[in-house]
Amino acid sequence: MPDFGFVGASYEAPSIYQDAQECINFYPEQDPTKSPGERGIVALYPTPGLVQKLQLAVSEVRAMRALSGGQWLIVIAGINVYAIDTSFNQTLVGTISSATGPIQITDNVTINNGLTAYIVDNGGRYTWVASSNTFAALPSSDGLWTGATACDTVDNYIAYNEPGTQNWAVTDLGLTVSTTGNYGSKDGSPDPLITLIVDHRQVYLLGEVTTEVWVDVGNTIEGITSFPFQRVAGTTMQHGCAAVLSVARFGESFMFVSRDTRGQSIIGAMQGYQFKRLSTHAVEQSLVGVNVSDARAYTYQIEGHEFYVVTFPQADLTWVFDLATGLWHKWLEWNDVTGYHRHRSNCAAFFAGFNLVGDYENGKVYALDNTVYTDNGTTIRRLRRAIHLTNDLQRQFFDEFQIQFQPGVGLQTGQGDDPQAMLRWSNDGGSTWSNEHWVSIGRIGRYQNRAIWRRLGWSRDRIFEVAITDPVKAVIVSANLKASVGDN
Repeated sequence: MPDFGFVGASYEAPSIYQDAQECINFYPEQDPTKSPGERGIVALYPTPGLVQKLQLAVSEVRAMRALSGGQWLIVIAGINVYAIDTSFNQTLVGTISSATGPIQITDNVTINNGLTAYIVDNGGRYTWVASSNTFAALPSSDGLWTGATACDTVDNYIAYNEPGTQNWAVTDLGLTVSTTGNYGSKDGSPDPLITLIVDHRQVYLLGEVTTEVWVDVGNTIEGITSFPFQRVAGTTMQHGCAAVLSVARFGESFMFVSRDTRGQSIIGAMQGYQFKRLSTHAVEQSLVGVNVSDARAYTYQIEGHEFYVVTFPQADLTWVFDLATGLWHKWLEWNDVTGYHRHRSNCAAFFAGFNLVGDYENGKVYALDNTVYTDNGTTIRRLRRAIHLTNDLQRQFFDEFQIQFQPGVGLQTGQGDDPQAMLRWSNDGGSTWSNEHWVSIGRIGRYQNRAIWRRLGWSRDRIFEVAITDPVKAVIVSANLKASVGDN
């Protein structure tokens, strides 16, 4: 049998008898030069490993942002605010009022202080001035309210919301303070404003179940100072946001976990003034009964792929969407005792040439590295579970199964000097599984090594699954099967 579609994405249907596919700690890559059915048209590549760059206060790394100009990184761990330079020297510059909960960072080049970071944590609003290394909390007299859960920069204003209301405001032009009493209200529908994001100089106001778009139209009307933004006619969308920290820039738009009057947990992107669903039924099924309000997401790019990474803490699960292929995979931490868990990363920024992520509990900041095959020294368990193999539910006798790995990737010494692939199978649709059967991927330099399993019994409905735990470049190109059909 030629390549039978062993390589693919994660798709576990509501009934595993329909589909039980898994793709964990691999991401699929399509070869556009090949035709459907050709060997290697889709390959599985290992997800990046983690390399520690910083140790901050032992707590959740809540947010990070590379400031404009690329010279400074602001990182918040617990209540602590750090400024990081391009040599990764860290300076504790201040503290904020909250230790947990939503927090966002933006920046602007202000008229009076130059490059300034702007931080909101629901309870307050804070600034850090790069030139003077000065951290301060904005006074309660700043603007009409204290605190915000979202902020972004547009047209030299910093926009922010009033938590629990429909209201939003902007700072004075070119400043981080708000001296005027003007504000806008997302009042096209009665649902409260959850978060906001600027896209192509337009402010998207995401409520619980609807979204509006506002644009800068100038700050004076007939000589009277006025709120400089107004609603764009015809842009109200019947999709809101289920999780304030799930919004992340992606491609030429942004993605988020949506909510509307009919339910939640559909993940998609704004395309113009329309919401496009990108999650599959398998992704959505994994979130049934889960409170997704604390979901958090970020995006990163590597080797021509742009990934949207979204973690659901209550489900202990991290899903990843690949813009290049339109496919989903899971990115998970492995524990030998308790199994798979959400990925360590909690937030991200691209800084000093590195894709950086912050740990959700230990204060570490890591660099993503696709040449490293551990999570800061911890084992990564990569797994692919393939499609059902049936032939009108007749008996199939499996003589030989071969997976084409990239061979010769073994290490010089230690674990991985003879990397192993661990195969098991299910004959009942994925309900129970065989023991593991190990074969070598190929020691270093053995480029003609083949991973082959023989005399694999019979089944009416067979699912093959392979796992790799050795810290090597485990690339799966294709799989081939020799099988014959018997009687019923």
